[in-house]
Amino acid sequence: MARHRLPASSTLAAQASQVPTREAFQKDYRTVALQRGTSATIAAVSRLSNAELRALAQAPSSFDILATLAQHAVNDERQPDDLAHARLQGLQAWRQLLQQTGGLLDSAAVAELLALSPAAIHKRYKAHQLLGIREEKRRIMYPALQFADDRVVPDLSSVLKILARDHVDERAQFRFLAGANSRLDGRTPIQALNDGDLSQVLAAARTFGEHGAA
Repeated sequence: MARHRLPASSTLAAQASQVPTREAFQKDYRTVALQRGTSATIAAVSRLSNAELRALAQAPSSFDILATLAQHAVNDERQPDDLAHARLQGLQAWRQLLQQTGGLLDSAAVAELLALSPAAIHKRYKAHQLLGIREEKRRIMYPALQFADDRVVPDLSSVLKILARDHVDERAQFRFLAGANSRLDGRTPIQALNDGDLSQVLAAARTFGEHGAA
C-alpha cells in the first residue's frame, strides 16, 4: 500500500499564509462598503439641480449632506423600501430636533463657553456631567440645549447619571432632554430643570430608562 507523504513544513506554512485573515475580511468589507457608498453618492449628486448642489455645498455638516443625499436616493428608487423610508424619517427627525435645540458644539466651543480646558470638558463628559454625542470620526459633540447663560443647566448631571445607569445611549438621552414630557406638564426636561423641578425630572428619567428608551 502506497504511503502518502505529508506536506513539508514550508508547504504548510505557505498554505496557511494564503488563508484570509480576519483583518483581510474586514478590509474587503470596508472596500465594498466604500465602493457602494461612493457609487450611490455619485448617482445621487448627478441628479441634483444646480440650486440643489449649491445648497448641498453650503450644508452645515457632513451629516446634513448625507441625509440630503439619502433623501434623494430613496425618492429615486423605483421600488422604495419601507425600512429605508423609516430610517430616513428617523434621520430627518434627528436633524430637525438638533436644529430646534441649537445644534451641536465642539469641545473647543464648550471649553470657551465654560472657561475650561478641552481636557476638563472631556473629563466632565466621561463623568456624565455633560452630555456628549459621538459624531463623525468618533469626535464628541455637545448639544447646545444643556447650556444657558454660559453655564450648564442646573442639576443636569443628576439626570445624566440616572440615564447612564439605565444604559440609555447618548442619542436617546438627548431625545429625552429635548422632548416634551407628559410627566412634566408638557415641558421638556431641560425646561423643567431650569424651572427648578429636579425631583420631577428624575422621576421622568427613571421611567424613560425603564421603558421609554426601548
